[in-house]
Parts: sequence; C-alpha cells; structure tokens
Amino acid sequence: MERCALKGSSNTARTMALAAVAAMVGLGGCDAVGDWLKTDAYRFLGPEKVVRPPKGTPINPILASTGPADRAQEVVPNATSPRDGDWSYTDEEYRIGPTDVLDISILDLYQEGVEAILRRQVTNAGLIDLPQLPERILAEGYTKEEFKEIVRDAYSPEVLVDPTVSVTIAARRQNTFSILGAVNRPGTYNILRRDMRLLEALALAGGVTQTNIKYLYVIRPKPAPRIRKTPVPTRRAVTPERLPDLPEEAPPERATAPSAVTQPAPATKPAADPNAALNELERALKGTPAAPASAPTPTPGVLLATAAGAPAAAAPQTQPAGDEDLNKAVAAPKWIYSAGKWVRVAGEGPAATQPTTQTTQKVETAPSDPSDPFGWKKVDKSDMARIIAINLDQLRDGDPRMNVVLRDNDIVQIPPLEVGEFYIMGEVLRPGVYSLTGRQITVKMALAAAGNMNALAWPAHSILIRRIGGRQEQVIPLNIEDIFHGDDPDLFLKADDVIAVGTDPRSTFMAVVRNAFRMTYGFGFIYDRNFDDPRGFTPTSRRFTRW
Repeated sequence: MERCALKGSSNTARTMALAAVAAMVGLGGCDAVGDWLKTDAYRFLGPEKVVRPPKGTPINPILASTGPADRAQEVVPNATSPRDGDWSYTDEEYRIGPTDVLDISILDLYQEGVEAILRRQVTNAGLIDLPQLPERILAEGYTKEEFKEIVRDAYSPEVLVDPTVSVTIAARRQNTFSILGAVNRPGTYNILRRDMRLLEALALAGGVTQTNIKYLYVIRPKPAPRIRKTPVPTRRAVTPERLPDLPEEAPPERATAPSAVTQPAPATKPAADPNAALNELERALKGTPAAPASAPTPTPGVLLATAAGAPAAAAPQTQPAGDEDLNKAVAAPKWIYSAGKWVRVAGEGPAATQPTTQTTQKVETAPSDPSDPFGWKKVDKSDMARIIAINLDQLRDGDPRMNVVLRDNDIVQIPPLEVGEFYIMGEVLRPGVYSLTGRQITVKMALAAAGNMNALAWPAHSILIRRIGGRQEQVIPLNIEDIFHGDDPDLFLKADDVIAVGTDPRSTFMAVVRNAFRMTYGFGFIYDRNFDDPRGFTPTSRRFTRW
C-alpha cells in the first residue's frame, strides 16, 4: 500500500511539473523559458534581483530628456562662449548718471570764508538744482571734473567771482551689477574696480548654493531707448566736438545778367501856370489860406499824345549792372549739423531745382495684425542682449577664459536646479513621494530610495509618466533591468515624474514555486533568509524552541 501511495504521489508531482513547464512554454515560448524563469548565476526565480556585475567597465550615458517633446538643453538658446574683449577693461572716468548722490562744496556761497557742502541726488532726467541759480543744471553724462567746471560756470560771474568748487560722488548707482539665482546673497552690488571679475562677484554673493549646476550666465542687456520729456536747460557746458567739414558745394551758376538794368523814369511834371505866382501873392495879401495841393492835371496836349499812342513818360534810362548787385542777388548758404550730417536749411541759399508742382506722397500703413498689435514680431531682438555661458566647473578650477571682466549693468544668473517631488508606486517596498532637493536624481537612485522592488515586480513592465508643458503628459516605457545591466541609458528625473513598477502573471507563478521550497525547513530558511542575526543569537533564545 505504501508503495502504491508513493507511486501515486510521484505521478502527481510529475504531472504538476509537466503542467508547470507547459504553462511556461505557453506564456513565454520555448526560446524564452530561461529568461521567463529568471534563472541565472545571480538569481533564482527572482525577477526583482536585477543586480549583476558587468563584463568590463563600460561607461553608459545618462539622458536628460526622453525625446523631442521633452527637449532639455544644457545651455540656454542664444548663449555664446566668452570671446576676445571679455577679459579687458577701460580706464575711463566714472560718468554721473540718474539717481547718483553728489556732494558739492562751494566756498563763500552763504558766508565769506565758509564752505557750503550741498548734497544733491541726480534726478531721473539727469538734472540737479543748486541754490541761487535760476534753473537746474545738467549733470548726467559728465565726469566729476567736467561737472565741477559746469558748476563754476553756472555761479560765475553773476553770483560769485571765480568760485572755488569741489565735487564728490557719494553714491554711485551706474557701475553696478546684479546677481541672482542659486547664491546665498542675491542682489545688486557695486563694481569695486574697473577690472572686477566674475569670481569676485560670486564671492560677494556668498558663493553658489547648489553643487550640481553646470552653467551660469552673464547677461549684458542693451540700454533701453530713452524718451526725454524733461527739457534740457540751455545753461550747460557742452563738450566741444569736432564736427565734420561742410560738404563741398559747386559754385552757383550765375544767371545771365541783362546788358542794362531798367530804371523807372521820373514822373512828368505838368506845365507851369504863368499866373500861379500872381494868384499866390494876391491870396497872401488878402489873408486867404492857400488851397490844398492836388494831383496835377495833365495838360490836354499830354492827353492827346497819350491817346495818339505816344509814350506818356520819357524813355527809360539804362545803366550797366555791376558785380556787387549780382552778389547781393545770390544769398549765402546756411547749414545745420543734424542727425550726423550737414543739412541745408530750407528756404536759404540758392534754391534747388524743384518741380513746379509738389506731389504729396501718401504713406500707406500695413493693416495691423490682431495677434501682434504692437508689432513685436517684426522687431529685431538679436542685439537686445548678449548672453555669455560660463562653465562653472572650469571657473572653479581657475580657467582664466571663464573668469570674465564685469561691465556696468551686467546680470549674473545662476539658474538653480529644479526643486520638486517625484513619485514611486507599484511593486516597490516603500512607495510614496520623494523630494528632488535640487539634485539630479536618476531612476536607479529613485529605486534605491524606495527600497528596491518587491518579489512580485517585473522590471521590464515599468513606465515613467512625465509632464510635458502645462497640460500634457507623456508615458515612457522603462526596462529597469536593462538600465541596471547597462543595456539602456539611465534617465534624470524631473519634478512631478511618476515611476510605476509593474508586475506580470509569471512573477506570481515564480513566487509560488519559490515559496514551495519552504516545505523543507533548512532550504527555505536559507533561501528566504528568515533567520536571526548570528551575532545576536544566544543559547537562551527561544526562537527555535517548540511553542
């Protein structure tokens, strides 16, 4: 009977084994039985045990993006490397600008022998007001010495005779730079020297706070266009500039002078009345006032001569025209230097040949684009700012090519690494939310933080869900086993990434087969590692005693 029972049990075991093999072949195929069972030198029926030593020492890449939809660039667009001229500086004097604070000292202004110190802030229009002056004076754009002469000229000689003036710039607001991003003390700082370099700027800001930053950027914006609404006072010193020479003008063509200049003949006097003297003497004796003078009446002979066609005036007298009269006819030209060139003032000098009829040119404006009402799309923005990319590792190593000289109004931007959370779910030991903390976390590091996969995990059935833009996401297949083996590149995680470790029906089957070895106490004890620490085992332990 015992033999029959043993024979029946062996047949049952044989049947179960054949059924298991048939199931494996049906699910995975004949060629994939070995991979399906996950039996190799480093694991036995354990799909979650993906660690194995590589052959050699390969170098595998780590991807920053997963494809065109998730394009990541190490350097921002339009950034350029340092070039010639970024390591040199100019020794020109500081020029006063808006919001600067000046200390102006004037001797004998209020009292003889007493020095008056006036603190003034330059307005946004570049002007300052001083006592006993009728109007403000322009300070913007001048050096300290030039502005001192302007103040002297403003007070002399109406207020003071040969005044003694000194100017000190108490606060300089023009030679500054700004630093922001991943630094300890972001803000705006003064450029201490004209040859101040980038490493000194980082030292002023307390250094970079994150260690994995690859690049920082020096942004040099173009000055914004200025629309001046405050009139500039006329009383200001203008630095003389050498203007270009007047354009050579061809001598004006002399008009052909007539051989004789017609002069009007004197008016013809009427014939004298022989009784006029007697009539005047008679009125004087009688005391009668003289009759008012009236226009002379032409004599009948003159009227007849006119009617007959004879000239009523004498023949015109002619005289030759001299060179002086011709020179008076041609006016001297007048020129004005405007917009970088000499321009003749309209209406003066020899008139240019113009058509008799002026045609008014009609300027047609293109219809405005509703999507771009201000025309920003047509503006050339290539020269609005220059972006210099600096390799931070090379800068720290002392590479002089990266240690550029700072210019006025430079902006040093240290872009911080992305800070956020990533999520791990599925067949891992510790699913949950994990922080990026501004570090570049890879898929391997994320699984290590989650305590590795559990016994039912299937590494090839994992996915990565990544947010693309504001309202889109992309599902990326991951083969964690190939990533650990070096067959697939690892991937940097970003904020809001979700790693989901999947499973498979085969993993459940292998877990059942693996747990079947627990029927033998010793093998299951070693395979499942359900044993106490030998260092903590004591003879008094009741762990293996019978309850």
